[in-house]
Amino acid sequence: MDVAEADYQVTRYLCCAAESDPMFAQNLVAHIIRQPRRGIAMSPGLDVVGVLRHACAARRRRAIRDCVLTAVNLPLTLVVLGSIISAALTVSLEPLALLPWAIGLSTIVSSLVLYLSKLHYYRVMTGALRRDRFSATTAPEPRSPLLRSRLRQIADLTRGNTTIYQGFKPFRGYGKVIGGWSFAIDLTKPRIEGTIPELFDVHDIRTYVKSQVEALKWLGLTVEDRVFVSGRDVPNDSMFIQSDGRPRPGVDQVHFNQLLAAPDKRARPYMVIRLLGWDGELALTIFLRFVMVKKNLFIEASHSILTPLQDSFRKYDKIEPVSSVSDHMRLFFSCLRPFSGIVSGFTHLSEYRDDRRALAPNKRGVDRQDFDHGAFFSIREWASDSRYQRYFQKLDSEMYTKVVEQRIFDSLVQFLDSRNIDTGELIQRQTTIMNNGVMVTGNSSITADSVAAGNNAQAISHGDHMGRSGRADGSTRR
Repeated sequence: MDVAEADYQVTRYLCCAAESDPMFAQNLVAHIIRQPRRGIAMSPGLDVVGVLRHACAARRRRAIRDCVLTAVNLPLTLVVLGSIISAALTVSLEPLALLPWAIGLSTIVSSLVLYLSKLHYYRVMTGALRRDRFSATTAPEPRSPLLRSRLRQIADLTRGNTTIYQGFKPFRGYGKVIGGWSFAIDLTKPRIEGTIPELFDVHDIRTYVKSQVEALKWLGLTVEDRVFVSGRDVPNDSMFIQSDGRPRPGVDQVHFNQLLAAPDKRARPYMVIRLLGWDGELALTIFLRFVMVKKNLFIEASHSILTPLQDSFRKYDKIEPVSSVSDHMRLFFSCLRPFSGIVSGFTHLSEYRDDRRALAPNKRGVDRQDFDHGAFFSIREWASDSRYQRYFQKLDSEMYTKVVEQRIFDSLVQFLDSRNIDTGELIQRQTTIMNNGVMVTGNSSITADSVAAGNNAQAISHGDHMGRSGRADGSTRR
């Protein structure tokens, strides 16, 4: 698949889950929609707004169903209880004459309401959410003005270039961090002895590396700039938070360049390189950062992987349309039950109240200065499997990493050579870097996820891709 089609299919599965799973839909509402003063955990390729629209539509459909059931069955339940109590007090069977009418009316109405609700559900799942018909842009709009306003805000945040995260992990939404490396290059050592190296700034080398990576023209490869900042570091920062306490969608190019030139800022700008595989099921992301520290160029990279969706999401492709008379009869008889949802309608009243409390405009913003504006829930991470589902997926993620990193290192060598900066050690060690994920040069320093040294040394990986440790003669070095 191409990138757009693969992204649509992942989004489609999650839209199906939002329509089908009440708990999932409720999590989306509670952790994302009702958090207007928190950032959004972006995941590559996922249309968050489309998934949220379907969650709101499914919640509204269930609310209508449950409110009708409560409005009909609660009075009928009181009639039944009153008849039984009256019969017991009067020691007479005459009050029980209403029982068959109450039970029959409840059974007919309950069954009909449940049937119509399920019929609408099947039409959505086999119509707008079918593989060959799906489009996230046609997801139904909420009826509530507050919800529509909130979804527009979320849409603006997803189009922005800033991730405000909560907790220790900065790359929230991009999956499990599986590795990384960093090194520093001495910019004062010339390639030609007796000459002077040519100066450059961070923007120059970032632009060159980005152009070289994009030149791969690999199907499923995208490159963008993004800023990552902790939600605890932005309450008083107008660059990221508006006066009403809501996050800004992103930073402009002027502020982005300022962050590039400030190595010790808490907000960190990264080049985000995304590689898509397995029809969108596998998404590898490389976060690349360049920093000038005195007379050294510091480069760091982190790798994150989004594993395939859990197998349970594929069951929605097996749903068949309700078309024949026998299908309708089976569906109706499966809904045949009396006194359904006697008090379930009241839960939706509390949801309506919670929506208003969370989304009502607040001109004062956030009173607490220690409020964490970071996102803490990622739809795509929540839906991901805990491991690879195919062995070749693991191999392909390593292939994606090595191909892109080879291009990154080649472009670094080319750029530094053009600026008359010595790259001899870098070229000599390039094979080691690519094969082992380790870089050690005469004028460089390095940190890596696993390092093994000595005779017969091995770097051993545990649990597929979820953790690495290097072991050399019984010892581990990091």
